[in-house]
Amino acid sequence: MLIIRRKKHGINFIKVWWAEEELQEQGIIQYHQAKGEWASHLDGAVRYDTLVNNISGDDDSIKSFFSKSCKYKVNRASREEVDIKIYDSSDITDEMIEEFLDFFEEFWNSKDIELKEKDSLRIDLKEYRDNAALTLAIGYVSGEKAIYHTHVYDSTRARLLHSASLYRLKSDEEGSTKNVIGMANRFLHYREMLFFRDKGLTEYDWGGAGRGEDVINITEFKESFGGEPETDMDLEVTRGCMAHLFRLAVRILRR
Repeated sequence: MLIIRRKKHGINFIKVWWAEEELQEQGIIQYHQAKGEWASHLDGAVRYDTLVNNISGDDDSIKSFFSKSCKYKVNRASREEVDIKIYDSSDITDEMIEEFLDFFEEFWNSKDIELKEKDSLRIDLKEYRDNAALTLAIGYVSGEKAIYHTHVYDSTRARLLHSASLYRLKSDEEGSTKNVIGMANRFLHYREMLFFRDKGLTEYDWGGAGRGEDVINITEFKESFGGEPETDMDLEVTRGCMAHLFRLAVRILRR
């Protein structure tokens, strides 16, 4: 379980990942992927479906869960001009976070979607980093940044937060590197599994597995790695007079 606390306006704001029981602290508490019946019975709880890979084995046993096609692409990427860099919290600078956010914004713009939450993402990433709970990984193809991943993690589980890839390299006018970038993305996930395994973690969480038309292709990509389905709960709990008064004030101001 990962707990991140900050205080603002005299109120505790708490993020909890993978909680197995309810915290008894006062404040505004955001539960991400809470586990157990206790969470499903609370008001506002929303079901969260994801996929989880066991990464406790050796390199080959981790890869053994992959589909035949996925395994081929991971192996093929290792023979291409693909380079991988994975940075842990202590190595992640503010400048690196800004470079990621610019890349992430470009990724969404390429889909004609405006990235409106850039400022809040910056706050979240720095908060995870400052609590030694963030990784940032980059996949290079032919020496050019082509893929970014971020993960949040505790002592047991790593969870994918963001994944962004270029459709093709800026230097590739014919688009011939598209397939290599796709293989490199799979290879980066595999290398991250090994990275977290070597840190003593045992679970790789794919950060969601929706079935809607807009995400089904992404879910099928994740399923090709052979993870097991898991259902958790997301919810927010407000505890204590100060926290409730703050919530009331926010609602009034938004009217």
